[in-house]
Amino acid sequence: MLQPAAADLAAAGLTLTIEGSRATVTVDRQDRGAACARAVPAVGVLADIGRCLPGSIRLVLLRIIGGLPPFDHVRVDPTAAGGRDRPGMAGDCPASPGSPGFVGDRQRALDWLSRPDLFSIAVVSGWAVGALRLALACDLRVFCADAYLAMDGIRHGRVPALGVSDTLVDLVGYGRALDLCVTGRAVSGTQAYMLGLADRVAAPVDLADAVEDLAAALLAPPRGLAVEVKALLLHSRERSRPDQRRAERDTQLRAERDVQLRTSAEAVPPG
Repeated sequence: MLQPAAADLAAAGLTLTIEGSRATVTVDRQDRGAACARAVPAVGVLADIGRCLPGSIRLVLLRIIGGLPPFDHVRVDPTAAGGRDRPGMAGDCPASPGSPGFVGDRQRALDWLSRPDLFSIAVVSGWAVGALRLALACDLRVFCADAYLAMDGIRHGRVPALGVSDTLVDLVGYGRALDLCVTGRAVSGTQAYMLGLADRVAAPVDLADAVEDLAAALLAPPRGLAVEVKALLLHSRERSRPDQRRAERDTQLRAERDVQLRTSAEAVPPG
């Protein structure tokens, strides 16, 4: 399928690059005003990106680049897990009238990032307060220590964590999820890691290396088994304990057969 047109990507504040088995989607949130204007077209374009990716793609990097903190921002203590609230915190965009279909589209626009045949990593830097929902749609998250994020949609008439509320509760528990969604307080990248929202946190100078190390590790195992393991974990919450054990056994047996087939093929002399 054809990739989204360059004009559509630009209108949504997105860029897409494909190199080998990796695709990188960059979300530019450095200009908050422009980000608000791009919010509606971005929904459709993000969904289009998921539909157009070739089957050779194994890894998607979702890079969310925030800007500088607002002038009245009160810096939170990066060593504290609680964070501090700030009245008038600028972040998500005001709600715009929408149909049930549009709301559903927003919920589903990032579902493709959890497909079993892909690994997805969100990489967040800068003041990206309204982008936590995007990051939670990915399998794994690497935050820059000086990033700032929040679920502040409730301040602007939006349901926080739209489409990813179950993921948020799984990661931090009901109480912290309620706190983050209703208070809309911002947390730094370091705080997000301490809360369980991020899988890695890195200083700005180390961010690129941290992302590359994680990406390389995810791509190292055989693709077939990696897909099986991701699917096994993704569906574990939907199955009863006996069904999950059965799925584990079936996956293990298929993996052993694949190893035997590869070993046999390697043992056959070229001729």
